[in-house]
Amino acid sequence: MSLTTETEWILVACGLIAHADGVLDGNEVERLMAMVDDRIPPDDYAEWLDIVGDKQKLEARYAALANPPVAQHRAILEEAWAMAMADGERASSELVVLARIAERFGVEPMQLEFWRSAWTQAEQEFSHRVAELAVLSLGGGEAVFEDDHSAYLDLMERLPTSNEERQRLGALATSSPNPPLDTDALARALAGMPRARRMQAFSFVAPLVRHSVDSDNARARFEQIGRAAGLLDVADLV
Repeated sequence: MSLTTETEWILVACGLIAHADGVLDGNEVERLMAMVDDRIPPDDYAEWLDIVGDKQKLEARYAALANPPVAQHRAILEEAWAMAMADGERASSELVVLARIAERFGVEPMQLEFWRSAWTQAEQEFSHRVAELAVLSLGGGEAVFEDDHSAYLDLMERLPTSNEERQRLGALATSSPNPPLDTDALARALAGMPRARRMQAFSFVAPLVRHSVDSDNARARFEQIGRAAGLLDVADLV
């Protein structure tokens, strides 16, 4: 299997997190594979889907893996932390698995706690910006068309935030937030994110724009925000 060490570790660590509560649901599998979809060769995809879905195979792979370089520890653990929010809540069993992997890497508990705090803040920021990007692209500051609601709410379910926050963000499609959403402010906030994170945000929203009932205007707004956020190639996503 021709994966990089980091990608293989992300798959294994996230898979172990997904299995931690004893229930591996479809949302977790979909989200896990989507996280690294573009880094898995097509010929290996089915094999990895099988490994991720089988806890015994996953544990065997975990035991056989050599530890990743120190420079990759934080990124791998962050992906696993994000995976723990796939169902909207983090169970104590998932945190135990995360701590187990961190301990194997030699990461001190205090360091892991510091990272977790930073990751939680970044998750909340990311989720808010994705929701705002979707609402402003689809509705331009007005209520989102009713035919676009279902896809928008499906997107909210995929965001790395709590169920309570997903409900609040979901209401943006039909309510008028106070103060109103500001396209320029959103672009500035997105521009402050790492490029990979920005691209992930726009990739999340692109399918909604592509299939919107007002796709031409939605695409124009989407691309305008992308350019203002420093991404000149977002047109390729839609």
